[in-house]
Amino acid sequence: MIKRVLSRSKHTVKKVPHWLARWVPAFVILYTILGLLSYLTNPFTKYTLVHVPYQTSVNEDGQLTILREGSLRLRTSQFYGIFAQLKSGYHILSNVYGGNKQAKADTLNEIILDIHKLRFDPNEPYLISGDHFSMLYIRSLGIFYHTLLDPRTPLSDEDWLNRQKIYLQTTAYALEVFKDAPALSTTIVPVGENSVAQMNIYSPPSDTLYSLLYALDVMQSSTALENTYPFIASHKYSLQTQEAAQQLLMDYRPSLQYHYLHFIRSVVDEKTGLVKKDILLSGTKDISKRQSAFYDNVMVWKTTQLAQKLQIIPQDQAVLDQLKQRILDTYWKPEIGCFIEDQSTAALANNYYSSDWLIVLKTGFLDPFDPTERQLYQECVKYIQAQGIDSPFGLKYQQEMRGERLHPIVRIGAPEYGSTAIWSNWGMEYIKLLTFLYRTTGDTSYYQRAQQQLDAYTDNIIRYSCYPEVYNDQGQMFQNLFYKSVCQTGWVVTYEQAKALLESIPKPQTL
Repeated sequence: MIKRVLSRSKHTVKKVPHWLARWVPAFVILYTILGLLSYLTNPFTKYTLVHVPYQTSVNEDGQLTILREGSLRLRTSQFYGIFAQLKSGYHILSNVYGGNKQAKADTLNEIILDIHKLRFDPNEPYLISGDHFSMLYIRSLGIFYHTLLDPRTPLSDEDWLNRQKIYLQTTAYALEVFKDAPALSTTIVPVGENSVAQMNIYSPPSDTLYSLLYALDVMQSSTALENTYPFIASHKYSLQTQEAAQQLLMDYRPSLQYHYLHFIRSVVDEKTGLVKKDILLSGTKDISKRQSAFYDNVMVWKTTQLAQKLQIIPQDQAVLDQLKQRILDTYWKPEIGCFIEDQSTAALANNYYSSDWLIVLKTGFLDPFDPTERQLYQECVKYIQAQGIDSPFGLKYQQEMRGERLHPIVRIGAPEYGSTAIWSNWGMEYIKLLTFLYRTTGDTSYYQRAQQQLDAYTDNIIRYSCYPEVYNDQGQMFQNLFYKSVCQTGWVVTYEQAKALLESIPKPQTL
């Protein structure tokens, strides 16, 4: 009996398939090589091979001067393009299973200080969100770090200087790479000592040129930033980037003119004057496929406004006014009380909403202090609250998954990331908007909701000892098998601005 059992067990043992035994070692070797090359070409690792091309110093007038310490070489071959994509994916996966990325401190102010020291180090080549995002997302200049040069929120003299330095160096870096590039891209990826490759995350960008122009504008004057987010602080620093920004604008004006014309011709439909419906563009919600999104059209408007302001194209206010009205007429949906996400058949049929409509606040597309435009803001806030999009705190991109609209890799690996997850970037804009609505209407419910939202973020900074990029729909730092939220992201500067704004207003006596 025992012999018969042993005999049967022998026959049930299967050998590893020949093809699997052959390819597993090869895959391990290739993965190891990719990991090594990704590490060495990551500017933010200890033993990186990547050189820092720009540094800055303070001249005798107190202004920052750009010091060029190396060259940048744009690599356009298919090999470098593939390598850029592979190493970007490698960094994302390695972060999921990497070590603890929390700050060492445990109090609110100390955690924020640790993040500043890490993310705004002028010895690094450019700004990043953090962790696995070792490539340069140019939209960071105008979206995620658009408040970095707010003179009312620095932690110290050193912090203010470092913030200006890294922002200036990042702008110079991007402008130099795009100088001879045939088109703009969402990201720039270091692939060697002084070599970089362009990479589009899923689609060409709608917000790269805007972010470059925004950077050149905000470094010359903080007036626009302070007018967009008006509040009085106990202290205010002076910009030291004006002269350097003016020089950059002069040096790169020809390439900016070229890229503006190329951008408009590529994305704008001559018949409708809006973004073409038969192309896909990448914005902050780059994980989703959209046709002529509201966000992208606002980007066209703001890019044109900045191009006029910086004299890259001739001034024409009528063009801006007509485009703005066309966007409002097309995308405002009274039946939901907010803007529709895009012009796709599904969005029109189902009245799809997306929280990146809040781009209208940071771009100044809509003014919360204008009574007519304030009504649009108020209606959108009603919709957000009725749909629970700001619960347990804000702000989710949308209230349902819509997986069919996500790019395949996101749909498989992290479908919540571009749909029901809570994004700190839009959460801060939401808090600022609520604060402005309280100031203009006197309705204390706006103040109360803003304070609740801010308190939730404050608690989470202490809870996680960092400032997470994104949370799941239950309010916990986002993580699954394929993606983990950036922990110590420098986006914390938007939290600091929202906090300063709310604290600048006396608490209502009724609360």
